[in-house]
Amino acid sequence: MRKRLFRAAALAILAGLVVAFLFAVPLMGQLYTDETQKRLDTALSLVCGYSLPEGDRPYQRLAEDAAGRLEGEGLRITLIAEDGTVLGDSEADPAQMGSHAARPEVEQALRTGQGSDIRRSDTTGEREMYRAVVQSMPDGSRVVFRASLSLAGEGQMQATLWGCGLIGIFMGLIVALVAAHYSAGRMVRPLQELTAAARRIAEGEPGVRVAAAPDEMGELSQAFNRMSEQLAAAHTELKYNSERLAGLLQGMDDGVIALDAEGRITLLTRRAQELLGAVPAAASRLTECGGNYLAVQGLLDRAAREGEPVRDTLVLAGPPERILQAYAARVNETREGGALAVLSDVTRIRKLEIMRSEFVANVTHELKTPLTSIRGYIELLKSGPRDEETARSFYEIIEIEAERLQKLTDDILQLSEIESGARDPENETAGIRETAERIAESLRPEAEERGVSFRIEAEPGLRVGASPRRLHQLLKNLMENGMKYNRPGGTVTVTAAKERGVAVIRVADTGIGIPAEHLDRIFERFYRVDKGRSRAQGGTGLGLSIVKHIVSLYGGDIQVESEVGSGTTFTVRLPL
Repeated sequence: MRKRLFRAAALAILAGLVVAFLFAVPLMGQLYTDETQKRLDTALSLVCGYSLPEGDRPYQRLAEDAAGRLEGEGLRITLIAEDGTVLGDSEADPAQMGSHAARPEVEQALRTGQGSDIRRSDTTGEREMYRAVVQSMPDGSRVVFRASLSLAGEGQMQATLWGCGLIGIFMGLIVALVAAHYSAGRMVRPLQELTAAARRIAEGEPGVRVAAAPDEMGELSQAFNRMSEQLAAAHTELKYNSERLAGLLQGMDDGVIALDAEGRITLLTRRAQELLGAVPAAASRLTECGGNYLAVQGLLDRAAREGEPVRDTLVLAGPPERILQAYAARVNETREGGALAVLSDVTRIRKLEIMRSEFVANVTHELKTPLTSIRGYIELLKSGPRDEETARSFYEIIEIEAERLQKLTDDILQLSEIESGARDPENETAGIRETAERIAESLRPEAEERGVSFRIEAEPGLRVGASPRRLHQLLKNLMENGMKYNRPGGTVTVTAAKERGVAVIRVADTGIGIPAEHLDRIFERFYRVDKGRSRAQGGTGLGLSIVKHIVSLYGGDIQVESEVGSGTTFTVRLPL
């Protein structure tokens, strides 16, 4: 601040000196011009009072005589006829001079009685001032008496003024710099003490005081000391309240996240980290903490856009999978603002509700068809004697429906087991190629009946961190679907390779494909693209749901690409 005050004072003084000088130079020039005009007017008054000499060339002699009498003035006298002819001139031969009728001062004098002009002379080549008056002669003619004077002295005067002015400005600036330096030092010293004290308070030192200062700075220092005392008292109370509030929040079963107006994390309770995952030590914003925290940031952004609190459900991929009830709102009670998010774990409750609802709706629906079929054929058998062939066909249908019920029960049990979250031993691994080859061999008889072939192109020795039983379930469901929904002469290709540190498994078929509007729902339990065709193929609607849950169980992901009439490709990524 001292430098700024010093520069400001010095610049102000320098600007004042320069402005004063810039005003003085034109003013002196104007004074010089006015003085020259007065000299010319005086000279003309004297010349007009002279008598016209007798004899030859009277006007030339009058001009030379007048210039001789005014020799010390350095004037030039010119006499001009009304038609512009030069009658006499004190410095040049009139016969050699052209018409002066167009000269501004001559035209003005003939029109108004007197005229003036400043220009460069054609005769002398110097910048001169001209003054002219009209005088009536004894013979009745009018003659213009003109006097001129060189303004070369004005340039010399301005050069002198500029030189003296610059020297004066330089000397004044030196004095101003010394004075400004001294004054700025006296003014800034108390401010420097206040700044140092404020910095100590900002670093957390309470109760800082400064020494008294004179004048207005004394009032400022007294106010600063009172403020410091009040801040110390408020800091103590705030610290106590913050510790008490932090203890309460940390003890809550809900997770709490608080952000300041700039989006920096000011509070992240242990429970919030348990629900959303660990946070890197250097992270200061939710966007630096991982995908789950990005979801919370999205809710906070939504609350900011809508201008009101937002309540929503967050489903976090496991393991273990979590369902959170989230409350997000902007904090507008303080000037600084900020944001707050409260997270409640409702995973168990929601899962129980979802499982109950889906079990009642889906299982009832899936069991109804085969049970109805079994009961119907039993009633037909009981209604009367049947021939052996008819009875055998009824028994075969009842057996098929019973097997269908058995498969549905087995799939439900498998899905329930996976959903329970029970992990396999950590050291279990499974080979992809070996598993795919065993499944292809087991499905080969049915595949040959359908005219479908299997092609296994997995890298030898590629293994994933999963239970062999789970990997077998995953691949069998995908390969079996590829076989059932294929075309005669079609192919099911299983490829597996290591890409970017994970195992990428692709199961591609050349079958009928899946319409785009169904792709988002094919992993739902009991969901079928074509219900009639799926039941005819013996499907339960749980295969892809089992695949999805197995992939999630091991922290992987699955994607599907399909084109109607061209086939479907499932891409599974699992940790090595």
